[in-house]
Amino acid sequence: MNSLTYPEHLQLASLALADGTPPAALGLGPEWTIVDHSDVLGRGSGCLAAAGERLLDWRAHAHARVRANREGRLVRLSFGPTLSPCLILAEERTPTRTVLVYGTLPGHVECGEEAFIVSMGDDGTVTGRCVAFSRHAWWLARVGAPVARVVQRVVTRGYVAGMRP
Repeated sequence: MNSLTYPEHLQLASLALADGTPPAALGLGPEWTIVDHSDVLGRGSGCLAAAGERLLDWRAHAHARVRANREGRLVRLSFGPTLSPCLILAEERTPTRTVLVYGTLPGHVECGEEAFIVSMGDDGTVTGRCVAFSRHAWWLARVGAPVARVVQRVVTRGYVAGMRP
């Protein structure tokens, strides 16, 4: 059950994308859709801590109407009629950043990886960000690809908005 649905060499590529590595340099060709959305959440260490909590306790997902059921490194995401299993690949908290990364497992509607980052800059500005690469895995998502991509972008914006304390 811990077998990711995308190539092993792409594991944690979402963090590399967030750090500025070009998709092609990571082996992400045109078949992959890249989503990168960020927004200012507030200022200061209190905002950073609160936003990090909202990310790690799944309130950011709930804000986007995605229900999360976590058991160890396995998380099952529910959105509408879908149930999508993921494997948590990274989870970290530092004095200036909180990170959560998960990759898709068999049965997920998408194939790919998503990184969620809450960070505080030198000026105290706290930013929430979601960076993902994916391609459709579910037949209905492939058939309705334009609609599925719009839904993905709306949900991504909801994740970031849900990080705001």
